[in-house]
Amino acid sequence: MPFALITRLLTGEAGLYFTRLRNMAVWYSVAGVFGLVMAIFLLVALFSWVASHLGTVGTALIFAAVFLVLAIVAVVIARISGRPPRPEKEDRLQRDILSIAGVTAMSNAPQLMRLARQKRGLIMIPAAAAGFFGLYKAIAAFRDR
Repeated sequence: MPFALITRLLTGEAGLYFTRLRNMAVWYSVAGVFGLVMAIFLLVALFSWVASHLGTVGTALIFAAVFLVLAIVAVVIARISGRPPRPEKEDRLQRDILSIAGVTAMSNAPQLMRLARQKRGLIMIPAAAAGFFGLYKAIAAFRDR
C-alpha cells in the first residue's frame, strides 16, 4: 500500500486513490456494523437457548459472570500492553519532524530512482545497512527479554 500511494502521488492520481480509500473505509465500517448486529443476535439466541434449560435468572447470572471475567481480562491485557504516555509536546515535535522528513524524501524520490536505475550497485549499501540494523534491533530485543 505505501508503494501504491507513492506511485499515485508521483503520477498525480492521489485524489482518486484517497477517494477509493475513503469508499473502502465506509463499506468496511458498514460491514463492521452488520457484524456487530449479528454478534448481538447470536448472544440473544444463546441467552434464549440457555434460559430455556436453566431459567432466566440463572442464565442472566451466568452471562453477567462471563462478561465480568472478559472485562477483567481485557483490562489486564490493556495494562500489560500499555506503555506510559509521552508528553504531548514531544509527540507533536516528532510528528512535525516526520512530516518534514517525508516531504524531503518525496521531493528527492525521482532523483534517487533515476540514480538507482543508472547505478544498481548503490542499492546494495542501504539494503545491507537496513538488514544489519534490523538484525541488531532483533538481537537487542531478544537480549533485553
